[in-house]
Amino acid sequence: MRRCLDFENITLVSAGIRNISAEEIPFLEANRDRIHIHWAKDKKSWDIEKMIEPLIGRPVYLTFDLDGFDSSLMYATGTPEPGGLFWHDAMEIIEAACKKCEIVGADVNELAPIENMHSCNFLAAKLAYKIMSYAFLRDRL
Repeated sequence: MRRCLDFENITLVSAGIRNISAEEIPFLEANRDRIHIHWAKDKKSWDIEKMIEPLIGRPVYLTFDLDGFDSSLMYATGTPEPGGLFWHDAMEIIEAACKKCEIVGADVNELAPIENMHSCNFLAAKLAYKIMSYAFLRDRL
């Protein structure tokens, strides 16, 4: 996402973030008007309508990093970490974004399959399906 922010007209809304590196902090502080981070630790107080407000009326590329999920749900990723999103948390955000924004593209990334363990693979596939369904059925939500 850092490369996307090289373009001045890009706004980034991130939800479920649990940590950032020290090297990212100066860039984040210099771009507070374009980068909106919603920390996982604060998810009980999130207002999803306000969260997606900076994106309304703009084309939106929705990218979902699977390690944003709590590690009890998604352990087959590069950096599984406790304290993340659960399925319904993610669905609320995605559905709200698809209702109010024009989704022009999407991806699901960071799956690191584990041999003979399929639940995480299924979760990733179902997530991609849900994103497409919500995006294409926008007027019916």
